[in-house]
Amino acid sequence: MRSIAVVNQKGGCGKTTTAVNLASYLADFGKRVLLVDCDPQSHASIGLGVDTDNLTTSTYDVLMNPQVSIDDVSVEVTENLHVVPSNVVLSAAEQQLSGQPDRENRLRRKLDVVEGNFDYAIVDCPPSVGLLTFNAIVACDEAMVVMEPSFYSLHGALKVTDSINLVREQLGLKKRIRVLLTMFDKRTRFSQEFLREAQIRFGREMFDTVIRRTVRFREAANWGVAISHYARTCTGARDYKALTQEVIADEERLTSEEFEPVKEAETSGLERGMDDWILSQPGPHFVEGGILFSLVAPEANDVELIGSFNNWDREHGVVLKRESNGVWHTTVDLGPGRHLYKFVVDGAWRPDPANGNRTDPNEDCIIEVYRRG
Repeated sequence: MRSIAVVNQKGGCGKTTTAVNLASYLADFGKRVLLVDCDPQSHASIGLGVDTDNLTTSTYDVLMNPQVSIDDVSVEVTENLHVVPSNVVLSAAEQQLSGQPDRENRLRRKLDVVEGNFDYAIVDCPPSVGLLTFNAIVACDEAMVVMEPSFYSLHGALKVTDSINLVREQLGLKKRIRVLLTMFDKRTRFSQEFLREAQIRFGREMFDTVIRRTVRFREAANWGVAISHYARTCTGARDYKALTQEVIADEERLTSEEFEPVKEAETSGLERGMDDWILSQPGPHFVEGGILFSLVAPEANDVELIGSFNNWDREHGVVLKRESNGVWHTTVDLGPGRHLYKFVVDGAWRPDPANGNRTDPNEDCIIEVYRRG
């Protein structure tokens, strides 16, 4: 079974659209396909018509319950295509997995069991760098890094590449990376220049196929079907068909490459490396001991964390520690609920630029904590 994690730290770059349509076209070509929705937003599940509001089991159970198998959870949505759906409950898995042994191998072990049942496993990852994404990267042979023509998307792609390289180094695995450009508009000079720069930066890792922008993708998602089942002749459908053919064409070359299995004795090294890497990333993360808050501010002399959990009281603010790379961080044990926060940098209030849970750049940042256990 060939397994591909579809990733980017940034949301809104066509990651889920790619996972859904690649999986659907592979199934149309006669491949037995499993699509695993590892995003609590569950857009991949919804995009294929799964009723996520009434699930009895989901990706959460696959990761958290040793007794639940992928066969117990998967839903056949079309011929040859099965989906392991997610819902908002998966949001709790990240913090519940934190600190648990072997936490990065949960998905890999479940996929190993169904190895002979499918030709492909496609894993749609959340737009983050936490344990759900790490589970997908460890579980899959390959990572398809999806990005739109924008600086932020490129930055997210490079961050994800860092995490894949961490897995390579710690486990000695030959994880392949391929990069796909989406939302391409050939009419704009910026898109054309971005494509040329991406081809120079990523070289042979870039797919030849480029996915063009079209409103048909949103229309297809609204009907809960893949683009190949909604508007087969539109530009987007033709692009994903070409991508699928390019992916299948890779199979002959891949069979000659040796992918070493994960060695159980080496996983502790990955856990330490994963923790170190997460500590270096901006934004809130669930870690052992609570929530890790961090901010990249090499120019700052003093950074504090103020929020609803300390009544916005500057005298009781949490002082962040500065690392040599200019990243400030602290870990706070927050109880279940919805918490608001901001940083105070050298006396000036500043929202967390890495937290996307706000509609206005000046609004308070939000972190949701779910009950453990």
